[in-house]
Amino acid sequence: MDELRRFHQEILAQAHWQPISLDRLIADDILDTLFAKAHPSSILRNQAQATPNNQYLFNFLAMQSPVICYPFRRHYRYLAGAFTVEKWTQAIAEQQLDPDTQMPMFVFKKKPSEAIRRQIIQFDLTNNLMDKCFVNDTKKLSFLLRAWFKKDQGARSIFQSQEWLLLYPHLNTSAKTAAYLSISKKDF
Repeated sequence: MDELRRFHQEILAQAHWQPISLDRLIADDILDTLFAKAHPSSILRNQAQATPNNQYLFNFLAMQSPVICYPFRRHYRYLAGAFTVEKWTQAIAEQQLDPDTQMPMFVFKKKPSEAIRRQIIQFDLTNNLMDKCFVNDTKKLSFLLRAWFKKDQGARSIFQSQEWLLLYPHLNTSAKTAAYLSISKKDF
């Protein structure tokens, strides 16, 4: 807990905005592991996406849904902004952006601890999922949350786990979480 508190108190001294070439981005290993268990894009119905085709719109995306990363060898591993990176990857595939295009990103000076990285990733994913209404199907929400959070030994559900309670201390039951999301708790 002291590590998390210290990190949050010193965050502005530990990071800065920096343009990074898109071809130097790779996902953090924790993010890869969580996405291997349950990737939110895989449960969505495929539909045509309106992808911006102007550079400045991609810059807006970088500022409104920022990528948070840290240097790792000759690359940068990203912790947050996975959906932004996904949009950029799609734009590169559609030749709307060059792979070496530079975008502004929030860069830590060094690799955060595993606990900090996991919390950043979980908050980014759950914030998109729950607070931005990325997914509104109760069963899909339940599937994603249960894949991304560990149930502590002796806890009734993930909603009593320490990693969940660090992010959502007031949502300590499935009923409270369902009410917060305005969904039925029956399938949750």
